[in-house]
Amino acid sequence: DLQAARAASDAASLAKSAFLANMSHEIRTPLNGVLGMAHLLRRSSLDVRQAGYLDMIDRSADHLLGLINDILELSKIEAGRIVLEEAPFTLDELLSGLLAQVGESARAKGLALGVDAGNLPAVVQGDMTRLSQALLNFLANAIKFTPRGSVSLRGRALDLGRDDCLLRFEVTDTGIGLSKEEQSRLFLPFEQADNSTSRRYGGTGLGLAISKRIAELMGGEVGVDSAPGLGSTFW
Repeated sequence: DLQAARAASDAASLAKSAFLANMSHEIRTPLNGVLGMAHLLRRSSLDVRQAGYLDMIDRSADHLLGLINDILELSKIEAGRIVLEEAPFTLDELLSGLLAQVGESARAKGLALGVDAGNLPAVVQGDMTRLSQALLNFLANAIKFTPRGSVSLRGRALDLGRDDCLLRFEVTDTGIGLSKEEQSRLFLPFEQADNSTSRRYGGTGLGLAISKRIAELMGGEVGVDSAPGLGSTFW
């Protein structure tokens, strides 16, 4: 009975993931059409009011597209359809690329943005894109939930072997912080610190769940050290 129940649960999970993947694709295709038409319309003659309307269309469509991409990504991971790449890359390139992606949003809030590569090896082999994706989620959240102060990205080599290595990356902020109870739910899909978070700050609670899955695919783990009003360190 237990085996049958587990098989049924696994089948339901796979069906759910397949459904989400298919629906995300069906929604994303026409949405890309909306974005494309908005881009073409922007090249025509518009008055100030029409340009403002177009800005609203762009922002809304970009937000929706990001949500759909997150849902699709999570469903692919849960269905076991993600295969990590094995290619050499430099960690300096990884870290500088991350800072370039979030630099403007940090400057817009007046936040200091720092990086410390520590004793990281110069070159490693793995999936640079997925690692960047996980760390970008940490950085974007840190900037979102930090009204003033700083956000820093740090890397350390904890164990360097002949054929593999254990690296620790962490993003530290001076933001609003989290209680122990809030921390316990953070890495679950669609969960956020509290019910008011999505209304005040936006987001769906998928980014941290995706980062957790990526770390686990690489043989690692994720966690957070935080206290209310004292900032957070996501690692």
